[in-house]
Amino acid sequence: MLKMQRLQLNDPIVLSSMIVMILKIENLNHSYNNKNKSVLTDINFSVKQGESVVIIGSSGCGKSTLLKSINRLVEPVSGNIFVDGENILDCGLKKAYNIRGKIGMIFQNFNLIGRSTVLDNVLNGRLRFNKNFNTLLRRFSADDYRIVRESLRKVGLENYESSNVDDLSGGQKQRVAIARTLAQEPKIILADEPVSNLDPKLMKETMDLLKKICEDNNMTLISSLHFLEFAKRYGTRIIGICDGKIVFDGNPDDLTDKDIVDIYGKTEEWDLYGRTGF
Repeated sequence: MLKMQRLQLNDPIVLSSMIVMILKIENLNHSYNNKNKSVLTDINFSVKQGESVVIIGSSGCGKSTLLKSINRLVEPVSGNIFVDGENILDCGLKKAYNIRGKIGMIFQNFNLIGRSTVLDNVLNGRLRFNKNFNTLLRRFSADDYRIVRESLRKVGLENYESSNVDDLSGGQKQRVAIARTLAQEPKIILADEPVSNLDPKLMKETMDLLKKICEDNNMTLISSLHFLEFAKRYGTRIIGICDGKIVFDGNPDDLTDKDIVDIYGKTEEWDLYGRTGF
């Protein structure tokens, strides 16, 4: 009886039905009013729950716009974005706010309140679980504090909750930002150039931490990274964008020199810049 159950669970048809698509983007297009050129053109892809997708491309290719479109920080001109089965672009702002709660965002410049404590910054990740009146008075439940302190423990900052963010190093600030995102209890984490402001050692430490947290909690990670070697190391899948269009979508090991040129463009020094990123 047990053997039959195992065989059924290992059946390819059963396994394929268990795969959860946490994100689906259809025909996404965007251009800014002051620019004639499209920033995003016919973007289509889906992401499985627990996947680690790294978006690469030259500066200005549309990476940040794409990430900000997913949680509606940018309003695309057209297209659909389904988050956990709900279209965040085809609903009112209240519904969009609820959907956005499933998406955590980590920024290049941390987006923290410098003069506030680490604890207060991470508590901001709990705002969506509280009513407006409580958030105005900074009233949080015992459960909120438990989740926040657990988030700080996961990033190794459990002894810094009373410290002001302004007094922290760049690497510590990014850990606070990660803890704030964890406190939100998201299903998807978007990381927009999360290590660009850090030195090489901290870049690796931060990405190692982010990857482990997402793996341990079965969270989907979608990040944009400048350096190709980092993209290959931390992505189970790479999406390459050039001039607002997807020109590569596949396994990091399948990326060829031609693909690199297609993504970054060919220059006299393409071997240097194309292989390592800009």
